[in-house]
Amino acid sequence: MFYDIYGLSMGRDQSTVERFLRHFCYRDPIAEPLQDQWVQVWPSEKYHIPELIELPMTSIADMIAYAVRHPNHGFVFYNQFALRTNVKSAIVKFTYDGKVVFGISISDAYQVLAIEAEIKHVTQAYKSYIAVEYPPACDEEEFDADVLMWQDSREDYC
Repeated sequence: MFYDIYGLSMGRDQSTVERFLRHFCYRDPIAEPLQDQWVQVWPSEKYHIPELIELPMTSIADMIAYAVRHPNHGFVFYNQFALRTNVKSAIVKFTYDGKVVFGISISDAYQVLAIEAEIKHVTQAYKSYIAVEYPPACDEEEFDADVLMWQDSREDYC
């Protein structure tokens, strides 16, 4: 079982994303150019994205630059390479409403509160929650619904 810890941040910029990746990943060894990595922006009536957008990405810098240029394009980057030993994956979800959900998956329930605090500190996340094997939200409205859905399970980690 994996615990997913998510923080919602306004930090849709290169310095915040890189700070997050450097904190939870051994950033230098992440192999670039990226292999078989794509930005996939799914259609959204709510955010006026009429069709699927697929673009190959060769570097994390290119991916971040795309996210900054297109603040209403939601897509996710999962990294499972060069991670801290206690981390299964690092997640960066660029939301349709111009924010970012930063996430970490771990298997040790005793570390979830510490990881949550780290995410909030590193990314200036202003909302957070802990879930079990659950995908990141597409926008703040969905994030708020997820916070409510998972709030009762917080007691398990305190």
